[in-house]
Amino acid sequence: MASHTENNSYKQGHSDHTTSTHRLRTAESDAAFLLPYIRKTDHILDVGCGPGTITTGFAKYASEGRVVGIDISEDVLQTAKMLGAASPVVFEQGNILEKVGYPDESFDIIYCSQVFGHLPPPDLPLKALAEIRRVLKPGGLLATRDATAQHFYPRSLDLDRLWVQNLTRVLHKGVADMDPTGPRMPSLLRLAGFDADGGKVHLGVGSTIFSGLETRKWLARRATGQLNQGDPFYQSWLDTGITNKEIQETLHAVARWVETEDAWYAALQCEMLAWK
Repeated sequence: MASHTENNSYKQGHSDHTTSTHRLRTAESDAAFLLPYIRKTDHILDVGCGPGTITTGFAKYASEGRVVGIDISEDVLQTAKMLGAASPVVFEQGNILEKVGYPDESFDIIYCSQVFGHLPPPDLPLKALAEIRRVLKPGGLLATRDATAQHFYPRSLDLDRLWVQNLTRVLHKGVADMDPTGPRMPSLLRLAGFDADGGKVHLGVGSTIFSGLETRKWLARRATGQLNQGDPFYQSWLDTGITNKEIQETLHAVARWVETEDAWYAALQCEMLAWK
């Protein structure tokens, strides 16, 4: 996604704390629903590629094609270029809410992981989908993956309110009860001109699970770093109206979650396939 303009809706920043989980993503873990459709000669665009761990994975499947990753952050693209130094993937700055630097009908496949969840509906997702359709070839495939529900167990620790609801407020500019963009993707794709009734939109679901003491400790370190003064993630919570007292309450609940035997976290992912 292009520089820091009014069309940059990503407010959480790209600190090491925030991108630490992004670097764990792979084509096999986060795009398994797309992999069977990739042909060796495909030209693939990964929108919001982050550190590029999924993007470089696509190169194995489109070995005779071309893979491009774009992101709004020059800093995270530098990480992608370092991690993918041995890969033929091209990484460049670009913003899907603006006109990306490719002509009409350039790509066979466009992939977006955890991008639409940062675009409050309906206007911004539809704007992004219009630009995606522009550079997607006729018959080309759009694949999106976005969290649609998140839960911490045990529920008695109240992290569904303290973390999940507060994060939703941040993503949707202070509105806590708005449906996330992820579960609204089927209707948004229809509004954007994809032929849902003609069988050209497929809805699927996946899951992300974190469990085990060491994993909980790692997630807690990430949360503590994000919600620390000076991190853009922390500032995004304050800007939304979440008080420092609420942030400290959240961190206290995270610490209790870490020490609770057999506690775990799950996210349900909305996985969409849509053919132009």
